[in-house]
Amino acid sequence: MRSHHFYVITGASGAGKSTLLAALSEIGYSTVPEVARAVMREQLECNGSILPSVDRTVFMEEVLARSVQDYEAAQFLKPPVFFDRGIPEWLRLLGQDATPRHMAAAQCRYADTVLLVEPWQEIYVCDRERHASFERAARSYEPTVSAYIDAGYRTCVIPKVSVQERVAFVLAQVEAVA
Repeated sequence: MRSHHFYVITGASGAGKSTLLAALSEIGYSTVPEVARAVMREQLECNGSILPSVDRTVFMEEVLARSVQDYEAAQFLKPPVFFDRGIPEWLRLLGQDATPRHMAAAQCRYADTVLLVEPWQEIYVCDRERHASFERAARSYEPTVSAYIDAGYRTCVIPKVSVQERVAFVLAQVEAVA
C-alpha cells in the first residue's frame, strides 16, 4: 500500500520536526504527530510501564502498532499529509525483535522522498520525554536515515533556516513531485 501524498519528516531528535509540523498544521495542512512521544507522554501521565526505559521491545511494538493505525487513518485526511516520523525507522529500532507481523507494516509506504532534519544543537532542548544529550540524539540521525534508504526511499535535507522558510522549502518539495 503506497500513498504518494504521505510525506515523512524525520531525522534527528530535537531538530524541529514537531515545530515544523505544527506550522504546517496552522496553515491548513494535514499532519500526524510523532507516535513515540505520544506513547511516552501517556505512559508518564498514568505511571505506565510501556516506556523504552522499562521494556524497549514492548514500547517499540506499541509505537509501530499505533503508527500503522495512524497511517490507515490518514487515508481519510486531505492530502498532502505530513507525518512526524514513519514506520521504517520503528521497524529498524525493533531490529531482531521484529516478527513477520511487524514486517507486514513495511507495506505501508509513503511518498518516494523522505524529508530530513539534521542535528541542530542551537535549537535542541531536553524535556519531559526527551532526556538524551544532544550528542546522543545526534547519533540517532544516521541510523534513522539509513532505515529509509534501506527501505528504498530517496532523501532530501531540509535546510537549517527559520520555521517559515522550512515550511516554504517543504511545500516547494511537495509541489515539485506533484
